Amino acid sequence: MSCIILVAEDDVLVRNTARLLLQAEGHETLVATDGYEALELSRQYSGTIDMLITAVKMPGMDGLTLVAQIVKERPGIKILVMSGKSDEVNLLPFLYKPFSPEVFRAKVREVIKNGP
Repeated sequence: MSCIILVAEDDVLVRNTARLLLQAEGHETLVATDGYEALELSRQYSGTIDMLITAVKMPGMDGLTLVAQIVKERPGIKILVMSGKSDEVNLLPFLYKPFSPEVFRAKVREVIKNGP
């Protein structure tokens, strides 16, 4: 199942890795370097965005603030948050960084299948 996925990540290596892995799975990706850019991309994109993958800590608008705002504007969007600290998020689907390609792909599939 191909999805439109918005990735918000300030680390260029993690951002590019996520984008390449998602595109290899057949997903269309929108990429942003922080929460403000991600929110702007979301607002400019007229189609459905199926999923947001975001880092928790980013300069400017952090990932949790982004999640709170984007779920208001796009009800039903699936969410996956990533962080190097596993204690930062306990209610949302979570991916610990650094991750392997296999773990990343499996987590994305799980979130797409099971929903928010």
